[in-house]
Amino acid sequence: MFNFLWLSLLVLVAVSAAAASTAKPGCQSKCGDLTVPYPFGIGIGTNCSISSWYDINCNTTFNPPKPFLATTNHEIIDISDKEIRIKNSVAARCYTETGKLTRQNPISISLTVTPYSFSEKNKFTVVGCDDLAVIIGSSGRNFTSGCLSVCSDTEDMNDGFCTGIGCCQTPIPKGLKTFASALGSLNNHTRVWPFDPCGYAFVGDQDVFQFRTSDFTDQSFQNRTIENVPIVIDWAIGNLSCSEAKKSNEFACLQKSVCVDSDTGLGGIRCNCSTGYEGNPYLSPGCTASAVPANMDTPAMEQKKDVVALPRIPSSQ
Repeated sequence: MFNFLWLSLLVLVAVSAAAASTAKPGCQSKCGDLTVPYPFGIGIGTNCSISSWYDINCNTTFNPPKPFLATTNHEIIDISDKEIRIKNSVAARCYTETGKLTRQNPISISLTVTPYSFSEKNKFTVVGCDDLAVIIGSSGRNFTSGCLSVCSDTEDMNDGFCTGIGCCQTPIPKGLKTFASALGSLNNHTRVWPFDPCGYAFVGDQDVFQFRTSDFTDQSFQNRTIENVPIVIDWAIGNLSCSEAKKSNEFACLQKSVCVDSDTGLGGIRCNCSTGYEGNPYLSPGCTASAVPANMDTPAMEQKKDVVALPRIPSSQ
């Protein structure tokens, strides 16, 4: 009987957790496989988001439909309480055996004037044995970095290591708003062409990308990276601090929630439910009491106890 009650309680918790990612009442909650929580909202100008910066365009010409940030037109892979992951872009330069350039595409992405910035969870990565790349960007001040990736044979490299031999990485600063990448080659790949005809550069989630020596001969590397290695974007509400936002008429954090200043250095806030409460802190009525008290024991914990837990009897006054 107790296990049944516990299972029922877990169902209630699951329902409550789902509520934390609820869309605004009357608004579409999913686009394809992506659940879109308020303050984001599906539709352009539908009043389903907290402001137009958080509108999600659900493109139904795809099957299943695909979600895009309406203001930047980047495809969204995931939305969490502080980050968005978007589909990547990869720069490439490919050569013939004699060093003639056969294909090139640079990359540049701008989040200027939006409430978004590139997360420091990303790294600028170059893959190739005859390649150097520079990344130029702005985070309120100019930023320039780059790295050199060289090798003479695939035996020089080890899968999983991106330390300058076949693959190199460099960090990007927190709060980066825009970047462009220039990719070049030392010898147009003439000395490494049999096993490495192309060089690549991209900004992406450092925890997802894993270098493999087979990347050099994998003709699908560029598309595979675009699909599988997202760019991590930090998001916040507005550009005021919590202390400033609390004085405004449009303070985003509702009841039983706490305001958290964005740590990007660009201003803006996020809202979290207070301890012991759950729900969507941006959506009326705000956060509500948790279905399960924080200190409640699970059945497994109860079984470890040497005594049977008895119900508490109120003391007489």
